[in-house]
Parts: sequence; structure tokens; C-alpha cells
Amino acid sequence: MTENRNGTVVTFYSYKGGTGRTMALANCAWILAANGYRVLAVDWDLEAPGLHRFFHPFLDLADLEATPGLINLITDYQDEARRPADRDPDWHREYARVRPHATSLNWNFPQGGSLDFLSAGRRNRDYPSIVGKMDWDDFHERFGGGQFFDAMRDDMQRHYDYTLIDSRTGLSDIADICTVQMPEVLVVCFTLSDQSIDGASAVARDIEERYHERRIRILPVPMRIDDGEKEKADAGRALARESFPGFPSGLNPEELGNYWGTVEVPYRPFYAYEEILATFGDAPNVSSSMLSACERLTSVLTGGLVNSLPPIDEADRLTHVAAYTRRRPMPPSNLVLTHVAEDQMWVDWLVHVLTVAGFHVVPVDVRAPQSGTPEVEFTTGIGYRVIPIVSQSYLNSERARSSWETGSGLDAAGVRRHILPVRVGDVRLSPPLSNRGVIDLVRLDENEAAAAVLNALDRSEAVAAFASTPAGPRYPGSVPKIWNVRPRHAWFTGRTTVLE
Repeated sequence: MTENRNGTVVTFYSYKGGTGRTMALANCAWILAANGYRVLAVDWDLEAPGLHRFFHPFLDLADLEATPGLINLITDYQDEARRPADRDPDWHREYARVRPHATSLNWNFPQGGSLDFLSAGRRNRDYPSIVGKMDWDDFHERFGGGQFFDAMRDDMQRHYDYTLIDSRTGLSDIADICTVQMPEVLVVCFTLSDQSIDGASAVARDIEERYHERRIRILPVPMRIDDGEKEKADAGRALARESFPGFPSGLNPEELGNYWGTVEVPYRPFYAYEEILATFGDAPNVSSSMLSACERLTSVLTGGLVNSLPPIDEADRLTHVAAYTRRRPMPPSNLVLTHVAEDQMWVDWLVHVLTVAGFHVVPVDVRAPQSGTPEVEFTTGIGYRVIPIVSQSYLNSERARSSWETGSGLDAAGVRRHILPVRVGDVRLSPPLSNRGVIDLVRLDENEAAAAVLNALDRSEAVAAFASTPAGPRYPGSVPKIWNVRPRHAWFTGRTTVLE
């Protein structure tokens, strides 16, 4: 028996960016799936896709980048349509199937629920040009784009209970497809600024007047409501209700009042810094939380069928909050010491200091043949720092100078690199080395020099560890107080004394 869920297609749209539209969609999708529904979330913001970020702990991003997405379905169909051939009238439906290209989130939803994600497209170097070259008018007029999107909508409705589309902002051909052709329900998201209210309400009125026969249910949703300025927020709420007369349609005055008092989504600073689902970020049953607001919005979308998120084990919830939490980037732990042979003692001492601090160090004599480049020592794509050991001999070497003047000598793989010179001789630096932070070890004793190096590399906690480690190679910056030489014989050669 052919599956037909007769599902509902919902588009989330905003006239301006920065409303929290994508976040609201992601949370509603999760709540629906957690209540046993089969849900598809579609990133139709082709110019600035970002829906996947809310789902990233539950997606294999490497697989996702290699998987065809929305724009690939469209261009594959267009390429086939260009080819002269005798075809069945419904041939386009095979190209409009979305389910084979959707990626399922790695989460065990209860009651048979599921959440699939259809990306904007395969994210490779060709993606921007594919999107930029797309002529949507030509696609509709020459290649039957209208029937293709109709078939895509039919496929979504057949296989999913709810399809939630994240639309591009503003006025465009793509926005028209998402707001007019695809949905049965249109969520118009806006903030309480005059520009956002005016733009969103104008779009809602235009769709209602020009496409009334489509019977699209239009739901205006105020977002990022900050009650810190209550008087201004209340004035914005009043302007919004006045700007959306008759929306949502079919409600009496009491129901309209209840709608506008229920549906708004608050601003919470916690969600301003990272793309995190409120289904994990908020504890349940807190009426003022982001999660509660998304539960109320989901209830409106479903006509009261889904009102809340089923309980999640608290330990699981907190574990996944940690998975979303952004950490401060760590400085690269891979170091390349560029030097000349005359400074080998400095190399030995610096390798010892840096290895004690946990760095992975590769010394490179810039005069030696570079048959085996240092990149092989590192994982491709991980950044590293280049530490030139700068002495007069280094500056006298043409190959040493070129290694940092060109800025490319050690970066054949194209990975991120920082250059931090260490001055070990009493020399004057010229650009570009003089334009960078310089670690100056001239006239420092060993402990001072080690501290200077480790502090500059953001490893100040390792200074004490170095001081407590057994002595390593001799520090070249100072003369030993005691020479450990015991001569057995001495004789004069006329000009020198030879010790043996």
C-alpha cells in the first residue's frame, strides 16, 4: 500500500533577518517529532543556510556535506529537462522526491517520531556559484518549475506529517516559492521594530489579497520580545496587532486576544550566542522560558494537537547542553621552529621548554633541502604556529628571510598559521617581523626566558612545571658559572695554550 500521510507544509518566514525564525522552526520541529510525528525540516535559505547548526550534535556533518540537498534536486531536474527526450507526463516526480536526500537526526524519538533534515545543498566550493547562477524566472518558464515544486510539496505531504520550511528573508523569487506555492501554513516572524512590523504585515496582506484562493493560514508571530523596556514593548505589541488586521483569520475578538497573548517568543540572552535548541537549553515547566514559548507556538501550529515536549532525562538534557556549548578556541599546539644551523643550541633548548609545556614541535633548518615538508607531521587542516629563531645568522640567510617575507614557505597545505618570532641575538628587526609580536630573550636568564616564551604562547600555567622539571639542554643565553673541564696536560704552541 502506498504511504500517504496527508501531511502539513509550514513555512517560517521573516521580512528582516535576526528575528529568531530559524531557532523557532528548529524547536517546533523537535517538539513535533518528540510527540510521535514524522517531521521534515528544510533549509530553503539558499544564500545563508544555517538550520543545520541547531541540529549539529545529532548530525554527521561530514556525511551531510557530501549529501545532495535542495539546490541539487532542483539543478538535477533542470539538467534532465534540458535533455531532449520522450518522457512520461509524470517523469518530473522522480526528481522531486525529497526523502531519499534527507538525513535523519541521530536521536531516538518516542512513539515512532522522527526528524529528518534536508539541507540547502551539498556544501562544496561549487555551491555559491550554483546558487548565484540560478535563474528562477527561467526555471519556471522554460523548465516547468511550478510543476516541479508542486510535485515536491506532494512528496513532502505523502511521507511526513509536518514539513517545516526555513525561508529566505525579504522579497525574492525564492521567498515567493516558500510563502505562496509551498505552504498551507505561513508563520510570519517579526520583531517589534517599525521596519520589521511594516515589512512583515505588508507581505501578509499581499499574500492574503493576491492568493486568497490558496487558503494559506497566516500566523503573525512577534519574536525577540524584551520586557526590559515594558512601555516600549507594549507599544510595539499594540502596533503589531493594528498592523495585522484580521490575522489570523477566522478568530473572534476574544480568540484574537488570546492568540496575541500566547504566541509571542521572548528574547533570552542565553540563546543569542549559540545555536542551541531550547528543548535542551531550558528545564521543563518554566512558563517564561524559550521552551514554553515554542511549545505554545507548536500548539497554535497544530490546532492544539501538540502542547508540550515530553520529558527528557535530566542527565541527557544537560549532556547535550554541553555538546552545544561553544568553547574558547585553543591556540595551535603545533609549532614549527625555523632556524639556521648556527642557532642549534637555541633550538635544543626551545624544543625542551615547549615539549614540557605540551607542544608538538618540529624544528626546520631553513637552509636544508625541504624534501620532506613539516606539514606531514600535522593533521591536515589543524593550525600551527611558525616560530622563527632570529639571530644575526638568521637575518643574513636569504632563505631564512624569504621563509617569512613570502609568508608561504611552510604553508603548502594552505592551513592556518601564526608567526611569532623569538629574538635570541642583539639584532634589529625589520618588517614584517618587526610588525608582529616578538618574544625577546636577549639578556634574560633561563627562568625569565622560559616564562617569556610560554606566556607569549598562552601557556603561563606551564611556567611552574618547567621550573620543576629536571635540567635539559644548556640555556644558550648565559655563560655557565662553572666550566666542567679538568686539564691533564698543558703545553704551549707559541701562540695558544692547548688543554687536554
